Amino acid sequence: MRSFSSFALALTLMVSSLSYAQSVSPTSSDAATPTTANAAVDTAATIKSAATSTTPICGIEHLVRCIEDLGEDEKGMLTSPLRLKPQDAYWLAPVGIATGMAIQYDAAAQQQLGVDQSRMDTASNISLIGEFWIAGGESTAIYFVGLAKKDPKLAETGRLAAEAILDSGTVTAVVKVSTNRERPYQGNGNGDFWQTPSTGWSWDSSFPSGHATASMALARVVAGEYPKWYIAGSAYGLAETVSICRVLARDHFPSDVIVGQTIGFLAGSYVLNHRALYRPGKKGAVARMLHTVTPVVDPVSQSYGASIRIPIGQ
Repeated sequence: MRSFSSFALALTLMVSSLSYAQSVSPTSSDAATPTTANAAVDTAATIKSAATSTTPICGIEHLVRCIEDLGEDEKGMLTSPLRLKPQDAYWLAPVGIATGMAIQYDAAAQQQLGVDQSRMDTASNISLIGEFWIAGGESTAIYFVGLAKKDPKLAETGRLAAEAILDSGTVTAVVKVSTNRERPYQGNGNGDFWQTPSTGWSWDSSFPSGHATASMALARVVAGEYPKWYIAGSAYGLAETVSICRVLARDHFPSDVIVGQTIGFLAGSYVLNHRALYRPGKKGAVARMLHTVTPVVDPVSQSYGASIRIPIGQ
């Protein structure tokens, strides 16, 4: 119970970041969603406005602006609990419950997997694509390819992905140090929290997964900029593969990757809503469906679930 209460607090910070991100800034394309005009027209107007703006955009020619953007991101995300609203409970409760349940079954899940060195080595090698530095390199490569092709949207995708990875990486590092959780192969294998080894608090503790964080931050931005099902599906599929492999490699517990993905998703949402200029204004089918999810709690039967209204034809 001690671990559950502490992570409920940590998740409050993470989920509230998404809530704050949804209260988009003037550069957010979602703010221009259809009420009086076509979404494509709104997006074009946003791009035109940005082109005539005197405010520099983060990039290779304006590195100082990049540092300023990162500072603004961290300030907005870390102070977001001050802007919590009652409706945030709709997302905070399910995420908190899912994480709490995962923590309770973490050790049992790893025991059921057992120790298979061949599987562990293969999974560990695959998960390298989600390493913080590698994911950052992937986003940087996307940025420079966009510049070379003179494709501002592609360049923006790489730039925002790198920004989201850095933002989420900072939050993940703070949580790692503050929880100092043992990895599956350490101690008694139960993933105990707040352990103090002889070397002191560790930046590389188990909770949450940095690989899951970085890969999901990258996937969120790519899917947000290019919401076609095959692009979004590939991006999220790659992120999920990384997370699953971290568990199969016995480097993390299931709850580690759940919270890591949450942080990455929220950071990606934040930068998309506050920085994106070329993101499509019209929400995709998946995004519309997510907004129709309503948590369902039945105290009598002690059951939890959710109802979904499928927005067909919208």
